[in-house]
Amino acid sequence: MNKEKRIWIALFLVLTLMVILSGCSGVAKTALLSISFDPNPVPYDSTDGKWHYKINISESNGVGVTVSSFRFDSYNQEEELTVSYYHYYDDFIVGFETDYVPPFSSIQANLIHTGSTTKYTIITVDGTDDNNNFVEATGRVDYLPQ
Repeated sequence: MNKEKRIWIALFLVLTLMVILSGCSGVAKTALLSISFDPNPVPYDSTDGKWHYKINISESNGVGVTVSSFRFDSYNQEEELTVSYYHYYDDFIVGFETDYVPPFSSIQANLIHTGSTTKYTIITVDGTDDNNNFVEATGRVDYLPQ
């Protein structure tokens, strides 16, 4: 009888543990965006008087992101904010040809900067991931003097 009682207690504990742990498996991940630039710092192109570079937006946590806005904050040589400009859906689509960053993937666009007094720009991208979480990424691109 004592052996039978121990078996029932062990079975009860195993079943209880299975029920408790079965509710812990569905934690939704949040996308992880990052921004990089190539080249950075960006050299001045004397042929057209502009700075040309590529921006890369990557997702590295396995959750896709739909981008909703794209902000440029430009700073002068004294590191004062001189221009803050938002690009929304239409502008983003033109540059990147999509508003979606797939899981474990990236999207790229070529950018041209024309502000001769700008030292650097902080670019911020935000959106909603496939699990309905707000996500944001920020990167800094520096411009070499003329």
